[in-house]
Amino acid sequence: MKPAFLFAAVFCFTACAPRYGPSVQGGGSSGLGFLPKKAEKGSLFVYYQPKDSSKWQNNWTSGMDLTGVSWNDSRTATLISPSHVVMAAHFARPSDVPVMFHDKRGKPYERFIMETKMLTDVGDIAVARLHLPLPPEVTPYRLAKAGDATPGTPVIVSDQTKTLSVHQVEAVTGGMIRLGYIPGLNPIYQRNLIVGDSGNPSFLLKNGELVLLETHTTGGPGAGPFYGDPAVQAAIRRAMAELTP
Repeated sequence: MKPAFLFAAVFCFTACAPRYGPSVQGGGSSGLGFLPKKAEKGSLFVYYQPKDSSKWQNNWTSGMDLTGVSWNDSRTATLISPSHVVMAAHFARPSDVPVMFHDKRGKPYERFIMETKMLTDVGDIAVARLHLPLPPEVTPYRLAKAGDATPGTPVIVSDQTKTLSVHQVEAVTGGMIRLGYIPGLNPIYQRNLIVGDSGNPSFLLKNGELVLLETHTTGGPGAGPFYGDPAVQAAIRRAMAELTP
């Protein structure tokens, strides 16, 4: 994350520091039924090998399909079609760095970025085409809908440590969305996003499916381009069409 974005994060989110109130457990809170009764960190991997077999954790994250996120480089790429990824425009992965994915069995798939389009007119977004499409074992994510981002809705937040946290929608302003911490939720589920977390995705969990909500632009609880915004979606579709050979 570039310094300008970090300074903005410090300014915007100082007032949104985590609230360490009574621990709220998943089963008793609206929308948090996926959390275990005993608080547990959302680590994704038992071990991770970028170009070799990896082992996913058997914890509360195991029911969520994170195969479409490339974790092998801090410049995270998220799959939105078998051949296209989105990234943070200010922290985009270059073409000489592999884009690795792992299916649910931990099998690796290597791809490379062929071409990238920056969509800075609608947000901190880069769309890139991969040199080969991914097989069905690696899942692309559909984009959120405009009406999905109701304030207070729980959000699954990822970061550079390959860990999931649980924040909530705080506000949507046009093509931008801002996240906040859930009052009373155990701090093990909270993450203060920092330099290097840019471009990591956040999701809504809808009927067991992860739906792409945003990719981080700033720190704190998180904020970034809102993928449910019609103008953002239209720009992404245009970019995908222009990138397709």
